[in-house]
Amino acid sequence: MLAYLLVVGGFLWAIWQLVRPLFERSPLDIVPGPPSKSIVSGNLEQLFDRDAWGFHDELGQNYGSVVKIHAVLGRKWLYVLDPTALRSIVLKEQGTYDQIPWLIESTRLLLGAGILGVLGEAHKRQRKMLTPVFSENNLRNLTPVFYEVADRLVNGISRRITGGATDLDMLDWMGRAALEIFGQAGLGYSFDPLTSDDASDAYTLAAKNYLPLSFTPLMVAMRQTSPTLTKLGPTWFRRWMVDHLPSKQVQDLKHVVDVLYDTSTQIIEDKKAALEKGELDVGKDIISILLKANMTATAEDRLPDEQIKGQMNIMLFAATDTTSHVMAQVIQLLCERPDIQEKVRLEILAARNGQDIAYDQLHALPLLDAVCKETLRLHPPTPIVLREAFQDAALPLAEPIIGSDGTVIDSIPVPKGTNLLVGVRACNRNKALWGEDAEEWKPERWLKPLPKALENANIPGVYSNMMTFVSGNRSCIGFKFAQIEMKVILSTLLANFTFELCDKPIVWNVSAITFPSVSKESEKPEMWLKVGRYRDQGNNSLV
Repeated sequence: MLAYLLVVGGFLWAIWQLVRPLFERSPLDIVPGPPSKSIVSGNLEQLFDRDAWGFHDELGQNYGSVVKIHAVLGRKWLYVLDPTALRSIVLKEQGTYDQIPWLIESTRLLLGAGILGVLGEAHKRQRKMLTPVFSENNLRNLTPVFYEVADRLVNGISRRITGGATDLDMLDWMGRAALEIFGQAGLGYSFDPLTSDDASDAYTLAAKNYLPLSFTPLMVAMRQTSPTLTKLGPTWFRRWMVDHLPSKQVQDLKHVVDVLYDTSTQIIEDKKAALEKGELDVGKDIISILLKANMTATAEDRLPDEQIKGQMNIMLFAATDTTSHVMAQVIQLLCERPDIQEKVRLEILAARNGQDIAYDQLHALPLLDAVCKETLRLHPPTPIVLREAFQDAALPLAEPIIGSDGTVIDSIPVPKGTNLLVGVRACNRNKALWGEDAEEWKPERWLKPLPKALENANIPGVYSNMMTFVSGNRSCIGFKFAQIEMKVILSTLLANFTFELCDKPIVWNVSAITFPSVSKESEKPEMWLKVGRYRDQGNNSLV
């Protein structure tokens, strides 16, 4: 009888923990925000729906600089675009706010213990080791590798254009090029010669399928249980459980993870062996530089092999989909503004003068730089970033807001365990900072002084007054790698091809990394454009 009462009592206690927020008052109750749509899920379905752009814009425009979001079973989240509050979250109080534990744990399970899969001291050691690897000097030395891949991309696309302008899936080509650049510059390894119509390498296919498989509603729900799942016995038992789950999504993702892990293990073991024998020319790729630095590091700073493997997989994920999707979006926007497409092409052709544009000169091209910046501002590939308060805190505001009860709020108490959404897209489109045309794609805004309100706001981003690459110890460590990759690929493509919209629609979807499809119903990432040779119009191709 006692055992029965204990079981029932434990069950009732667990249920109470779930539903308790429905009956308790929260200090966040007075923060303005949209009404809850569901007792169970609050506003989360609106927030994470693939067509949630309107809801995100509504949050940023109608409720102030900090917005209350209703989450699961009455829990309250904060959606933040206030510059001072953002600075507190991502920069000033980095020990108070950090990545959500279930995201850390599930990333470690799927991709390994790389920089996105660890917290605390492990994260600090990894970032300390990785930061010099992405130095400007290293990237300058890697620029010829980027051009070599860009030239192969031009040749690959040219083979598909046989009778005038042709409809091509430019997202696919951008993804293959980004993966090959990471392979060559990041790993010293070729995944895709860019000669065939489709990628066939197992690692390439696995990398392409990781994002769509890992962020389905089922997998997101399962990932949120990862802190509990990792406690269910030893590794072999958890693997046995996964092997026997009757879910095609789970089994497909398991296959992808296995391919990524096995390939990264083989590449790294081969490189370590070559380094130890003195057979590897260090300095040609990022992983070789990292391995060499790790071998000579002190015991205190040295990273375990599993964390090195995790770096490879996480950098693959971070460097491929984000950059390729932004490059595809740049080309789409240039199709919608052919006048700007032609101007930036002429700027590039004048700078090339028959040869590749050097690293420093490429960064100095004003219109190409403006086009890249404006696209990253208006269309960041990750529109929101999640954080959690690991202790009670107070969130300061640049400007007071009016609470739902009419009170003036200049600081918001944040209880421990509260989830916060860093409104990357919302901050980048804030009309109070960027002006009334903040939601328009206008590269020319970067060719003149930026608004004083923006300069005075002191946005805590690492890149050009925007939050696209975030800031602090969770900022994108490879953002300079992404910039040079974008400019090399775009400058080479625009020197050789013209781009126009075709009959197939382009619909951008909200996701962990935004992606285009041909309809709101389609889950397949693709973006079709009409591509023609620039020399067909009486000009000279430079590749």
